Amino acid sequence: MNRFSIFYALIFCFFISSCTEQHKDTSTEKFQFATPAEVGMVSDSLVKIEKMVMDFVDAKKYPGAVTLIAKNGKIIYESEVGWSDSLRTEPYRKDHLFRLASMTKPIVSVAAMQLVEAGKIKLDDPVGNYISSFKKTEILKSFNPLDSSWTSLPSVKTPTVRQLLTHTSGIAYGFMSPKVYGAMFAKNGIPDLNTFLPMTAKETMSKVGDIPLAFEPGAKWMYGLNTDVLGRVVEVASGEDLDDYIREKITKPLGIKMLDFYFNDSLSSKLTKAFMPTYTGGITQIPNVQQLFYIPNYPTEGAKTYHSGGGGMTGTARDYFLFCQAMLDNGSLHGATLLQPETAKLMHLDQLDSLSFRPGLEFGFGFDIAKEHPRKPDGAYGWGGAFSTIFWIDPVNDLIVIQLRQVLSSPFNNDINSKLEKIVYSALADPK
Repeated sequence: MNRFSIFYALIFCFFISSCTEQHKDTSTEKFQFATPAEVGMVSDSLVKIEKMVMDFVDAKKYPGAVTLIAKNGKIIYESEVGWSDSLRTEPYRKDHLFRLASMTKPIVSVAAMQLVEAGKIKLDDPVGNYISSFKKTEILKSFNPLDSSWTSLPSVKTPTVRQLLTHTSGIAYGFMSPKVYGAMFAKNGIPDLNTFLPMTAKETMSKVGDIPLAFEPGAKWMYGLNTDVLGRVVEVASGEDLDDYIREKITKPLGIKMLDFYFNDSLSSKLTKAFMPTYTGGITQIPNVQQLFYIPNYPTEGAKTYHSGGGGMTGTARDYFLFCQAMLDNGSLHGATLLQPETAKLMHLDQLDSLSFRPGLEFGFGFDIAKEHPRKPDGAYGWGGAFSTIFWIDPVNDLIVIQLRQVLSSPFNNDINSKLEKIVYSALADPK
């Protein structure tokens, strides 16, 4: 071989080596694994999760679930139980995309707190500083179900960013009050959940500001479209669309690839099928018909223009784990800093003062927080979603639990959630 042949051979080898290095799978860098025993948990106990989920599947209450548990920063348990489709031809997989619904809220709340740290938002700013229709707000006095008209009175105060984060603004959800706010929202083209229609958060949240509040801002806690409105505040304050902002400031820095508002149509095969309860106590796959504000193949089909800050993201259990781990590590992970430690901790401290929330729970900025909970230790925080998704982060035991299911508004969520909690905490060799 002459010297030129040797030279080009070396160049070729270097090129191949470089390409291999560039396309190297970095999953082992993002994810660390351990056995339950290595982190002080009992494997035989965690295995009970699979049977517990299968019992619900056999009872036709859920199609199945993907479960992930991590302790001390390492994934120690993953299971895929059940099937994505009603014909039971496609088993659940760890890489399946699940509609996370309100598990979007903590992510958007983090986005808002990033802008608070940057000085672009203040917690006690009036929402009207960012969305003009909120400069003057009113309180609902009466509602006429015959034509969805109403009477209202001017509010003494207007909602603040802090009240959006804590769901104390008086902004309602239509599905929580279908005969009043559901009717008003439908009449004015305001979606509760995700939409396939060609609308944007800008126009939609402007309409929300024209709907009367359910009560005087700050008077009590009520679940509502607060985080959708907050998402629009993030857009105005940052100058970016919500999806672009979250990719740039949250998901990409954490190495997250499959957690977003919309995906290419080609990924429909990775999207789990959505189910809904039946009158007989079972479940049925949501039919492939266009319903108001929702289609079964959201988020891979539709206009893809509306970014719901309160319920629009879809992703995998592993990718959501990276977000949870960043929060458990006080705002940072793998060299990426989402929030300063004091801000990250503030988000899971009670922010309601004397306002009541739910038994055994307090509420922070986008998370509920265990307080004298029957199973979780004080300080464990998390949230769930309308498609029966659930997660919690336990700083006391350095623990993260995620279980993704796909039944819209299942009446069995409390049952399966409590059973999951019991199994997890019974598996701790030395619970704190």
